[in-house]
Amino acid sequence: MKLNTIHFKKIAASAPLLILTLALLANPAHAVDWTEIGDAGQLLSTAQMPTGDEGRLRNIYGTISTNNDVDLFRIYISNPTTFSAGISSTSGNLDSGLILFNEGGYALYGNDDAMLGTRVSSLPAGHVNGPQGPGWYNLAIFALGTPPVSGDGFTPDHYMFPNVSSPYTQILTPTGPGGAAPLAGWAQLDDTVAISEDYRIRLSGVTVSPVPEPETYAMLLAGLGLMGTMIRRRKGFIG
Repeated sequence: MKLNTIHFKKIAASAPLLILTLALLANPAHAVDWTEIGDAGQLLSTAQMPTGDEGRLRNIYGTISTNNDVDLFRIYISNPTTFSAGISSTSGNLDSGLILFNEGGYALYGNDDAMLGTRVSSLPAGHVNGPQGPGWYNLAIFALGTPPVSGDGFTPDHYMFPNVSSPYTQILTPTGPGGAAPLAGWAQLDDTVAISEDYRIRLSGVTVSPVPEPETYAMLLAGLGLMGTMIRRRKGFIG
């Protein structure tokens, strides 16, 4: 009887850790929003990486300041099958484009208009040209009229994507003359004009950190070890 009493006291004392461990296993990360700091860069070397507490990256907020502005974000896609990205123009007038590049700067797919009658863009989940595995990628939002280029020039023979034609809703793939090479820059088709348009990028399948922090691993392992010990002791008492 005394042994049973001690056993149940240990279980009661360990219950908070066990509950926390189960909660972490069931819901290991909370949702995180990121707001652009300053002006995100336009190239792989200057792409802005959302940081903060580990969690699912839910939204990126930012501003396209001119018609030639490009914001490039380095993101970790943890679930490529569910990855998607969609733009909302929080100021109401942004005519945007959205392109996903892999870690090396090779374009995967892009979009001009998510659907007829809209001016904002979207990258759907499950597309054949979407991300094929977990890893680092680069997501670009830009005002239309600023096409990505590869190589050492900014003329049409360096464009990574073909010209977009009506109805502008198609998912674009890098079949332009420069599509087989990585991103090198962005062509400027018009004189720079200030527009200052705010946006929100809604994301799925993206996390701030690719792996749990060491403290999270330690807590999970401690909890799992506790559960194993409890099960072994319980079997001993029953026997």
